[in-house]
Amino acid sequence: MRSSLFHVSLIFVAIHMIHCQILCNRQPSTEWHLKKNTIQMNWTLIGNICRSVSECWDSQRGDESSEQPFNFPQICPLQLQHGDKLLMSADETLKSYGIKLLNVSKENFESCSATGQREDQFLFPHNINEREQVDARWLMPGHRYFIALHEGDTQLCTLGLRLNVTVKTQLCRSSPMLRLCSGNGVCQTGVGESAFHCRCHHKYSGRFCEKFDACLDNPCENKGICLSNGSTDPHYRTYKCLCPPHFTGVNCSEIIGKANCDSICENGTCLQISPASFKCICDNGFSGKHLLF
Repeated sequence: MRSSLFHVSLIFVAIHMIHCQILCNRQPSTEWHLKKNTIQMNWTLIGNICRSVSECWDSQRGDESSEQPFNFPQICPLQLQHGDKLLMSADETLKSYGIKLLNVSKENFESCSATGQREDQFLFPHNINEREQVDARWLMPGHRYFIALHEGDTQLCTLGLRLNVTVKTQLCRSSPMLRLCSGNGVCQTGVGESAFHCRCHHKYSGRFCEKFDACLDNPCENKGICLSNGSTDPHYRTYKCLCPPHFTGVNCSEIIGKANCDSICENGTCLQISPASFKCICDNGFSGKHLLF
């Protein structure tokens, strides 16, 4: 009798949730945190079940890779950083009914099958009661799939009690002794990515943001050609300008010869920078860069 009453209540919940769209709380990108976090999740059929790609992965996840299981309903997927702690609990109804959590393959997750189940694949050797920490062996990098069983029956899984967990590591430095992204970027991940990667700051590139491109904004004036050596040493000049005829200086901003300067510098004054070079200083109310001959 108790079992049948619980079955009726589950059916009621499932019907009720059809009219209430669940949108899983998911940020477009997440930054790697140096301190490990503790994440808590609750096995429940109320308020935490998503029923479509748009609900589980947000409305922009229509191109979700084939690695992600599309069978619904399911508990809102989790994305964890490798090393985080995961605490699981169940609501009062499920605790009194009795559920065990089983680690399964992607195929068995999608079909809600416990075929070939082994005792060593249960997350806990007993029904889940109070809040319990998931062993680290279940949270290695990659995709992990868990389903809920009641005395070996998978009906709860088909109602949504299945959880897809993605555990991600960071690929943002070549050595633990180095700074993330060489200090020149942010170590982040997106919903569809399998790991954390560097998002480099402006002018930096490379897997670990170790390359600097001083020519990105072309500091060379007067159509000078910028050549970068890619050095990240702030004490070593990282670019060189190849100046066109009649121009010189680090950024090709100086004009060779007084006669050349007088012919180029309109509405300005030629200021001598070196014995052979001059710079055009614009009069008040005027601005602009030099023009080639």
